[in-house]
Amino acid sequence: MNRTLKWLAIAVGIAMLATLVSLQWSRVLRGQNDFAALYAGARLVGTPDLYSRSANEAVIRSALGTTMPSVIYTRPPFYAVLLHPLASLPYPLAYGTYCALSLVAVAWFVWRFRRECPSLPYVAAFCFPLASYIVQGQDTPLLLVFTGLFIHFTRKHRDFLAGLVFSLCAIKFHLFLLVPLLLLLKQRWRIFGGAASGTVALFLVGLAGAGTDSIAQYLNTLCNPWINFSAEMMPSLHGLVATLGAGSTIELALTGFVILAFVWICQKSDDFEFLFAVCLLGSLLVSYHSGIADGLLLLLGYILISSSSTVGKPLKIAWAIQLTPVPYSLGVSVGIPLILLTLLVWTVAILARRTGPMPLRVPLAS
Repeated sequence: MNRTLKWLAIAVGIAMLATLVSLQWSRVLRGQNDFAALYAGARLVGTPDLYSRSANEAVIRSALGTTMPSVIYTRPPFYAVLLHPLASLPYPLAYGTYCALSLVAVAWFVWRFRRECPSLPYVAAFCFPLASYIVQGQDTPLLLVFTGLFIHFTRKHRDFLAGLVFSLCAIKFHLFLLVPLLLLLKQRWRIFGGAASGTVALFLVGLAGAGTDSIAQYLNTLCNPWINFSAEMMPSLHGLVATLGAGSTIELALTGFVILAFVWICQKSDDFEFLFAVCLLGSLLVSYHSGIADGLLLLLGYILISSSSTVGKPLKIAWAIQLTPVPYSLGVSVGIPLILLTLLVWTVAILARRTGPMPLRVPLAS
């Protein structure tokens, strides 16, 4: 009976997410989403037009019969090189392959961590960013795999390899801005070395496959204001400030608070996995460009928090709730960053009340 109820809860969650996806089902089926930008990058890599808006729009128009103003390739050159095999496929087949791999990535992640976090299948079934990534055609599931493997290898004490794997997260480096700070504060030099080595290797892959001018073109693209035209829809401090019209000074002050709070938390705890969870939360807050689907990374944060003895059950429950559709009813660019800030302040308050040494996590069997 209990097993039936558990599967019923998962089925209800999946049905709810499927209903949300179905609201834009025609768009999802056609692949009229951010995957089009990745496909354009795969097609244009090796040419001088990888970051050309007109060339991107031409590829997308050829594939979809229409263009989308904000859907242009803006990722690092090496990623376009790695995606290049998709360019040999017709768009529908490339999109189907991409969707299948993304779903396999999510399924692997849930399967891999389900034993240490028995509530994970239920939280994943109700995870609103999961529905969002399907609609938006985002590649956040790949980041779940990379960060999941990162944790796996750190538990195996293979820190250099963990860093190498983590370097692949450079496809969306802006979602991990606090990770180098964590590695420096906790002196995880082998992880840092692996990440640096992997980053250099990926940089060379980009130069070899996309051309020597691609790096400068990429940096120019990142500095172009048009890639952040929808700041009011971003679940981050940048989105919060843009929505409220508060100005860059307030954003800088809030960003400084998040960084200082994270540094203080690092001084109060030596639980690396707990700190990595907080690091993910803080990085999403200070990210200058993020979307709803990027919140999928907080699934890993939930796993690491839920198995930590540093915080109590109420905060763990709050981490689970913030992944559901409930907080999004408060508004993406206002409700979500305010909730993430609340979780951060709550964590600070919990650690501030502790008088003894922080409990160390016993490494879980992998």
